[in-house]
Amino acid sequence: MTFSPIIFAKHRQGSVPAQNAYRKLECQVVIDFSGFETTPFLNKELGINLNKLIAPGLGIQGVFANGDSYAVYYFSETAYRFVLGQEAANTLVALVAQHEHEYDIELMRRDDLAIGQICGQSAFDSLLTHFSLTPGLGISDLQTCYGKQSGEVFVTTLLQDGVQQHQLIAQAKPLLAWQEKLSAEGFSVN
Repeated sequence: MTFSPIIFAKHRQGSVPAQNAYRKLECQVVIDFSGFETTPFLNKELGINLNKLIAPGLGIQGVFANGDSYAVYYFSETAYRFVLGQEAANTLVALVAQHEHEYDIELMRRDDLAIGQICGQSAFDSLLTHFSLTPGLGISDLQTCYGKQSGEVFVTTLLQDGVQQHQLIAQAKPLLAWQEKLSAEGFSVN
């Protein structure tokens, strides 16, 4: 039997809060974006520079012209995942609707997924342990983020306001189970 590690990333920049904390992100949504012309659409219509996204899981954080922020993760040339606030999601949906007749693209709002966010001194090590992740990538670009699927959970690492954060994206029931595990480990739950 061969072992295939799931390589995970950690930011070299940013601060790590002393207190371990978990909170559910009620105002964030997940949109999966796919189609044969997804990459050209993101480059041309949204002006997103995807040149750094050369491996599945790599992502970038950005801001739409109206100031709404997002994180987008690369799965393949034809598939991406956006994690963004409700207003930013509305902006993206409206823009796609404007251009859907010009491009082979499709959005799927993932209302079946919820998002939890953890941070703190034990956050990264806890992710490595619980999700069988192997540390291996150091991220130095402040706008770069990274995500990997581990079982039922899409696990991410990113900087927000200069603080290292990790997001757990899963259906509500598995996410609640992870919240309970993290709480039992001493993470404060907000």
